[in-house]
Amino acid sequence: MPSFSSLPKTSWVRITILAVILLFETGCAHYPVNPKLERYEPAHPSISSPNRSDELLLVVSFSGGGTRAAALAYGVLEAMARVEVPAPPRRPALPETRLTHRLFDEIDIVTGVSGGSVTAASLALRGERIFTDFRHQFLSRNVTWGLVGRLLNPINLWRLASVYFSRTDLEAEYFDDLLFHGATYKDLDSQRGPDLFIQATDIVDGHYFSFSRLQFGLICSDLSRFPLARAVAASASLPGPFTAITIRNYAGQCGYQEEPWMTEALGRRDITSRAYRLARQLRSYQDWEGKPYIHLVDGGISDNLGVRGYLDFLIASGDPSRAFKQRGIEHVKRVAFIIVNAETKRSTRYWSLLEETPGLDNISDVSFSAMINSYNFESMELLRRMVKGWSVHRQETAPDQEPIEFYAAEVAFSALSDYKEQETFLNFPTSFDLSEEQIDRLREVAARLLYQSEDFRRLVQDLGGKLPSSLLAPASMSPLPPQKSH
Repeated sequence: MPSFSSLPKTSWVRITILAVILLFETGCAHYPVNPKLERYEPAHPSISSPNRSDELLLVVSFSGGGTRAAALAYGVLEAMARVEVPAPPRRPALPETRLTHRLFDEIDIVTGVSGGSVTAASLALRGERIFTDFRHQFLSRNVTWGLVGRLLNPINLWRLASVYFSRTDLEAEYFDDLLFHGATYKDLDSQRGPDLFIQATDIVDGHYFSFSRLQFGLICSDLSRFPLARAVAASASLPGPFTAITIRNYAGQCGYQEEPWMTEALGRRDITSRAYRLARQLRSYQDWEGKPYIHLVDGGISDNLGVRGYLDFLIASGDPSRAFKQRGIEHVKRVAFIIVNAETKRSTRYWSLLEETPGLDNISDVSFSAMINSYNFESMELLRRMVKGWSVHRQETAPDQEPIEFYAAEVAFSALSDYKEQETFLNFPTSFDLSEEQIDRLREVAARLLYQSEDFRRLVQDLGGKLPSSLLAPASMSPLPPQKSH
């Protein structure tokens, strides 16, 4: 075998050039930088639509949990698409239509965390088309192996050697190729679909970070040009397998004006107030020198249900009627939340029956699951308390007005009466690869759990709608297409 010293001079030149090129490529690999906002324009975008009722605010929230969460959320959307409700009165500007109206068509806001953010973003971007392509593009695909394949690509291995490019940046590229194809938040404006709230976690401070106009206005970044795939990847970047999505903070460079409720809350300095806590959390991003970069990981760490960001915004506004008016829905009479909770239960290997000390892996695994499940319960309790508080506030401040009806329906495996069936779903893996059978079972149980919810049934009844006469088998669970009324 020839020694390196015996290689021809031309070979040494080629090796040197190749090494320089590889080092250059490694040093240049960099995450896509979020664009700067040149001028801040205070805005409370309206979520009203001619196709949706002015009297109903419908919020659906999808929790984290990999493909399991994405499939459960998808099953809930299918179930909602099978529920017929009266259409809102047609306005003069709308063309004549006789299509059957569904509860699915009434969704005003969709929030998502981790695996649930994939379904949420796809719904906001695609609307009705989610039922034609989401399953084969994502649910039925082994996303885990797809990501592994990208990680093992020699070119990507060199890119990952850069400290400015991470596995989560590759994840964002993969999600974009699968589902979003370069779409940004601006593309959502033309869809007139549900308003989208994706939630991640600021790993430095432990706060949730919402991909919203308010949050991006604080850091003077242009949300309209931010890729949907990167928002989803940030929300789904579980620490360990993935790293953080980094965004730059341009605070103080766009003429941002603090929201009045923030100034008011900070002035009162009531440390027991949620509004004060939220205002402090948001104002921390205005310290550009102390926080020029923001590192975002899985949203489930701060709120696995993905409801706290939106709830805190409504709570901070003080008067829900004022918040509704800002959003163009001041005539709302009913507010409904549908929370899809893909809760998990990791095996403890019966440590309670053993004297030996559980290993570090087991303690970490179980502790993380227990923390998320406990926090989920607290989030639901917050929602219920908020609903009661709104009802009392409305009665006290506007006794002559019709009270707002509130509904909070939760889709969770713990609601299953059969313990063995409950355990089966709780122990479904939270990875990004499930079998076709598991996906169909999740779709079926999603509809069953939704339809048995007392608050959901009350909502449908109060709207004058009707549930499907029977629950179809998983193979035929596709939503009913719009039908012409007779």
